[in-house]
Amino acid sequence: MPLSEYLRIARQRGWIIILTALLGAASAYIFSTVQQPVYQSTIRLNVIGARPDLGLSQTLKGLLRNYAGQIRSVDTATDALRDMPEPLDLTPDGLLGKINVQAVESDLQLVVEAEDRDPGIANMIAQQMANTFVWHIGQYNDTLDQRDRVNVFTSGPATPGYKVRPQKKINTLAGGIIGGVMGLAIVGLLEWLDSRYVRGPRDLERDLRLPLLSVVEPSPAGPAPALSFPYSSRAWTVPLLGGLVLGIVLTSIVYLLF
Repeated sequence: MPLSEYLRIARQRGWIIILTALLGAASAYIFSTVQQPVYQSTIRLNVIGARPDLGLSQTLKGLLRNYAGQIRSVDTATDALRDMPEPLDLTPDGLLGKINVQAVESDLQLVVEAEDRDPGIANMIAQQMANTFVWHIGQYNDTLDQRDRVNVFTSGPATPGYKVRPQKKINTLAGGIIGGVMGLAIVGLLEWLDSRYVRGPRDLERDLRLPLLSVVEPSPAGPAPALSFPYSSRAWTVPLLGGLVLGIVLTSIVYLLF
């Protein structure tokens, strides 16, 4: 398609892309604003062998994944709920739903992340889950020889809760990009629907593949052409409906993911 066609499409239908992009960005921003913030607190656990042995270090890397699973066990959650500084109206499964544990083999560390709508509760959960697991490991080490023990201890207190969701700027940008893509799809659909109409001499030459010999101009004395809007009602209806659907889709995405 020649460059002039792209320029014509941009001039006639560029507003559709702008409209859907604005609708997408506005939808993402509004629903990010009304969402209740979620805060996260993080604490790190060091896993160190009792002796500087290469074989033991390799064993520790394998143990990290097992330890991560133990932190996320119902037993650990039950003991953590029992020992919380403040009682929480949560079941062990509900508590585990707020916890994420990552095993960092290169550093021989476990990273415990806790999320909650209250930053203080997120901090308390992360700290208590770590303390409970350290206590469990200590109890287990008491049954082992000193040389075979694996020591687990926190590298510091849990971080204060910081907001992780929603991220308004990222959500708004993503909504605008998705809206722009939807606008491009709508423009492509409209161009496909209008492809059967002849808009000028070039369309005849292109479709018939024959040279155009002449063009009959309308008579100057003829009746005045009827006034018409620059865009048909269909051209307005399709993007507006598309924008409405886009808003609903973005609402679902923002609610479920962000």
